[in-house]
Amino acid sequence: MRTNWWETLLGILFLVLCLIGGLALSEQTAPKPVIGVLRFAGVIDFDSADYLINVLDVARKDDSVAGVVMEILSPGGYSTSSESIYYSMLRLRDEKPLVVYVDGLAASGGYYMAVAGNRIYAPPSANLGNVGARSMQPEDPVLFPDELSTGPYKLSGGSRFDSIRQLELVRDSFLGNVVQQRQNAAVNPLNIPPEEVGEARLYLGSEAVAVGLADLAGGRSDAILGAAELAGITDYDVVDLAEHEGVEPPQPIGVSFAAQAAALAQQAPPETVFLLDNRIPLAHSLSASQVEAHLLSLRDADMNPVSSATQNQAAPPAFLKHILPAGDALQ
Repeated sequence: MRTNWWETLLGILFLVLCLIGGLALSEQTAPKPVIGVLRFAGVIDFDSADYLINVLDVARKDDSVAGVVMEILSPGGYSTSSESIYYSMLRLRDEKPLVVYVDGLAASGGYYMAVAGNRIYAPPSANLGNVGARSMQPEDPVLFPDELSTGPYKLSGGSRFDSIRQLELVRDSFLGNVVQQRQNAAVNPLNIPPEEVGEARLYLGSEAVAVGLADLAGGRSDAILGAAELAGITDYDVVDLAEHEGVEPPQPIGVSFAAQAAALAQQAPPETVFLLDNRIPLAHSLSASQVEAHLLSLRDADMNPVSSATQNQAAPPAFLKHILPAGDALQ
């Protein structure tokens, strides 16, 4: 039985219409891949580390996220928290592109985070580096009259030499990871000796690119384009990654970096190791204002030699006691 030509034509038209309709429907229902931007601005503490690790882990498992841009504005913070974020970023990088944009500052622990990216973009005037570790001076061992303990270091945790050695071990791990990542960078490998990196200099963005501590000069848009390039996509949406994944950021512990660092140090045990910008004092450090106040008090003291000679010599203020040998007085 012969098929009429018009029936054949109708069949072809029907197939074409189905194809067009299917393509239109797929464009409406299939979401575009996204490049997620995750911004972190602040000092690295336990809460901020938990937040970042949570977002990174969720994004790693989210098939709609084709790549991630980590935007960093941080002077660093706790060493353990910085390390945890670094390893979480490496896990994400193993599965999808991770590009870092330095929004002005990525120092110490902040730079530790940055080296986990496939690429580091930094404006020429940004500050990067400061690869080193800090801690407060170790305290002298003390005896508590109401306590018994086993072992000579049960109460102190170790000697001063142990504290110095442990600080150097943290620095060595930090430095080793930085050197490993930057020597193997695909775009702009490290071109200075590891010993020079370990001097803990803070570099301008332009200097960091010149020595291989950053890959390219650029801003957020450049980083987004770089992530899309590494992901092999041209049609995509840009989203706030934390909002996209439904993760709420923690409340900041202070307004300024200095205030955040002070709060951090007050919460930490005395010998906590920090990967923190060298320009930010730790809370327990002797402040210049305290020294200045004491010097002014000496200037305004009674200058009558007779009355001064007959008065008992005043004890040094409390904040200077820890830097004066026992029995010494201010002269």
